Amino acid sequence: MPTVMIVAGEPSGDLHASHVAHRLKVLCPDITLFGMGGDQMEEASVNLDFHIRDSAVMGFADVVTVLPMFLRKRAHLKRRIRKERPDVLLLVDFAEFNMPLAKYAKNRGVSVVYYIPPKAWAWRSGRAQKLAKWANVVAAIFPFEAEFYRNAGANAEFVGHPLVDFAHTPLTMVEARKVLNLGGMEHTQEQDSLVIGLMPGSRRSEIQHILPVMLEAAANIAKVYPDAQWILPLAPGISRDLIAKCQGELSNIEVPPVKIVEHLTYPAMRASTLLLVTSGTATLEAACIGTPMIILFRTSSFNWRIIRSLSPLNRSGLPNLIAGHDIVPELLQTDLTPKALTELALNFLENPEKRETQQQALQAVYAQLGASGAAERTAELVLGFFNDSPSSGAIH
Repeated sequence: MPTVMIVAGEPSGDLHASHVAHRLKVLCPDITLFGMGGDQMEEASVNLDFHIRDSAVMGFADVVTVLPMFLRKRAHLKRRIRKERPDVLLLVDFAEFNMPLAKYAKNRGVSVVYYIPPKAWAWRSGRAQKLAKWANVVAAIFPFEAEFYRNAGANAEFVGHPLVDFAHTPLTMVEARKVLNLGGMEHTQEQDSLVIGLMPGSRRSEIQHILPVMLEAAANIAKVYPDAQWILPLAPGISRDLIAKCQGELSNIEVPPVKIVEHLTYPAMRASTLLLVTSGTATLEAACIGTPMIILFRTSSFNWRIIRSLSPLNRSGLPNLIAGHDIVPELLQTDLTPKALTELALNFLENPEKRETQQQALQAVYAQLGASGAAERTAELVLGFFNDSPSSGAIH
């Protein structure tokens, strides 16, 4: 019976891994799947040794606090690799945790497929050469990423970006606003029908650093556009209590009412005139939906110093990294202030042509993400290591 260990460490990785796991089960019903992940992997018939609910961290300072737990989990997974020798180790993102697992498995003769590899093309390029040695196949999600890893000596395949399969909605802006019960939204472009989306992140520390700035800027913007409506699609694993706590810390500021919605992220993106979004996967989701945005990032000063020492880049947003130049404005770390965010957001709200120009650029970014079916192609790569698999050799 073929066995695959799958390791993901964050909500986005859990989601993408679950789609691959589902396809593996469809293509090879007798396959055994186990490893580390979350609810969605579990629903896709992956037997979890560890759940990721306590694994999502934002930066280096956060990593330090959970390092002993991470080391214990990795040691356990290494023991399973050594004792049970799965046919394939499928690693999904989560580079700091997964890279050592790739090396360990490869040294013990276990085939390694790395799906959503480290963004070595953006920073810490030396990881590409290491992964070229440790991974049998790098399943790249951008065409330029596959080329980058091939140039580093890796066997890299462009499988397409997983967001193409599900980061969309059939709703128009007007329809999305009706679904979300936003009142007085009969029009989509007039100043009296503005909807501003707040996406402060999927990690507790992100929200604590970024949401208060968003809310203070919202208070300023509301003075200019008092009829604007505000919506916050809640990320999985984030509680309403955390949002309320951040709001409570600004009791001396008149923050406009914010409508919190769950399980309706893409309709909320479609409904929005402008998104204020924390740097990460959500920025690429917004690009898929086509909603204009401003990208934000702030972490502890300790984390930021380490990030700056490791990365020469002056941009962090995925749409900008893919485009190779700034198509979406970014406010990072000390540049992210309520005043700066207010001024930038007002500039976009007052100038529809700026939003339209960005939307056109986002369409070009979306075109680089490839065709749908990333999970299917990745599953076929995994099954290609089983000699008797009908999918063996399906991708070359």
